[in-house]
Formats: sequence, structure tokens, C-alpha cells
Amino acid sequence: MFKSLKSNGFYLNHMVMIILALICVLPFIHVLSVSLSSSAAVSANEVTFWPIGFNLNAYEKALDDTRLIGALWISIQRTVIALVLGLLINSLAAYALSKGGGKNGVRGYKFFVAYFVVAMLFNGGMIPTYLVVTKIGLYDSIWALVLPTISNVVFIVLLMNFFKALPRELEEAAFMDGSGNWGVFTKIVLPLSLPVLATISLFLIVAEWNEWLMGQIYMKPENVPLSTFLKSVLATPNIDAKNAEEASKYSFLSLSSAQIFIGALPILLMYPILQKFFTKGLVIGAVKE
Repeated sequence: MFKSLKSNGFYLNHMVMIILALICVLPFIHVLSVSLSSSAAVSANEVTFWPIGFNLNAYEKALDDTRLIGALWISIQRTVIALVLGLLINSLAAYALSKGGGKNGVRGYKFFVAYFVVAMLFNGGMIPTYLVVTKIGLYDSIWALVLPTISNVVFIVLLMNFFKALPRELEEAAFMDGSGNWGVFTKIVLPLSLPVLATISLFLIVAEWNEWLMGQIYMKPENVPLSTFLKSVLATPNIDAKNAEEASKYSFLSLSSAQIFIGALPILLMYPILQKFFTKGLVIGAVKE
């Protein structure tokens, strides 16, 4: 009886996961099919999950738009800078806090932990943040997209718990060999923390790539990141008498679908690289001793 229930539960779990996977994948397949279909088929609402009248006109038009290429480059810069600084700052804070208080720890350890918890629950709000960004001269610069969110308490907690789980004997041996805290951090702690670092990298990349509000608030229209640019062009299509003949080769829905796919492609390429570390890093970093 128990074997039967276990077997039924196994198949039920797999069925639920397959349904959830289809819910996530089918809309994306539909968008890709629309972007590769003819204007007539898209306008007639004939496209489902397979292209009709296959062509690349929408992609040619999308890639000819210098605004899209510029926004893509800004998003790449933003993501790379945020990834490097985010991993550095959050891991440094987590390493210090992982030592705890006491003789070999951080003086005022509990105060800093409370400070980070409060910062996680409350923030200054949009208007005070905007005033700070503009007053210190970051408006319309790449740093306005990176610095306000560079520190993340959730990442610090994940890293701190992971660092605490590492064997203390390794650090003690390194100290006995004459290494300092920086040497231990760079040569022992970080190499052993690749799973949780990869997990946080994935979170950082997806968050920075998809975030659009900061680009709309802090950047001029010609310097917005890709997510902000896509939001604006999808809301207000730029088709008039000057480009009406060219626009007849594709529908607005095809063009917007091509732009969405181009915007999602870098993230899709990152997932297979970091996926093998994702579960392990998330589980270990979330467990507190």
C-alpha cells in the first residue's frame, strides 16, 4: 500500500512539474513563433506555437534600430558592473559578519546584523533616493543604475551562512602559515564558495537585466537600459507615415516579439552555465547552524 502511495505521489509530482514547465515555456515559444511569422499571419491571429510564413524581417528591423543596440550595450555594462561590485561588496560584508562577535569577531556584531535587517525591511523611498542620486551627481550615469541597489541583505545572509558552514580548520591552518584575513578570504573562502556565488550571480544578473524603473527615473531617454527601452516601445509603437511602407513587411506584434526575444536571449544563455550550482548554493546558503 505504501509503495503504491509513494509511486502515485512520484507520478503526481512529475505531472505537476511538467504542467508548470509548460505554463512557463509555451508563452515564450509563442512569442518566438510570432517574431518569425509573416505580417499577414500575425495580423490574422493565426500563429500559435509554430511560425507561419517564416521570415526574419522583424529581427532585421529590430537590429537596425540603433536605440535597441545602444540600450543593449548599456544593459550589458550595467549587469557586468553590478555583478562584479555586488559579489565583492556583499561577500566582504558576509565574511566579516560570519566571524560573529567575541575575541576574533567583529566588535558590535549584533548592531550590524540588526542594521542590515532593518535595512531589508525599510527603505528611504523613491523620492529621497532620487534626491540623493541627483544631488551627488549620478543622474544619467551608469552608476545611477548600479549603486542604489548594490548591497542586498538577502545575498549577505546567504553568503554569511555559507561561510559559517566552511571548516574552520582551513582558516586556522592558513593563519598558522602566515596568511592574513584577505589571503584567507581570496584563496580559501571564495574558491570554496563557488556554488553560492554562482547562485547569487544568477539572481544579480536576472534582477539587473530585467529592472526597468530605475532607467526611467534616473536616465535620459537616449541612455536607458534595454528593459526600459522595451517597456517604452511596447507601450508606444513608433509607426507613422514615414515608415508605413517599411512597417508593412512586419506587424508591430512581430517586431515587439523579436525585441522581447533579443532582450531575453542573454539570460537564457546564462541559465545553463549557472544552473548546476543553483540548487546546491541556495540550499547550503539558506541553512543556519
